[in-house]
Amino acid sequence: MAISIEEFEATPSQELRPATAGAANAERVVEFLDERRDRAFTPAEIREATGVPRGSVCVVLSRLEDQGRVRHRGAYWAGAARSETTPSSA
Repeated sequence: MAISIEEFEATPSQELRPATAGAANAERVVEFLDERRDRAFTPAEIREATGVPRGSVCVVLSRLEDQGRVRHRGAYWAGAARSETTPSSA
């Protein structure tokens, strides 16, 4: 559905994305990495395991990194680091 140019200019880009655009892909990637916190993966490995399209996986990973949900080093990606501080069980 088309929107006015005024709405286009005034609305933040995040709000102009349909709610499902990329959300399902992002959740698949986060879930995959969170379930395998002891390992780091290349984008190709993540794509193969999650079914996220080839043209989308790097974009999804970059956005997730910006949100602090994944981390990146060299060619590898991993789930976000867990906080070093945990509540005591005492």
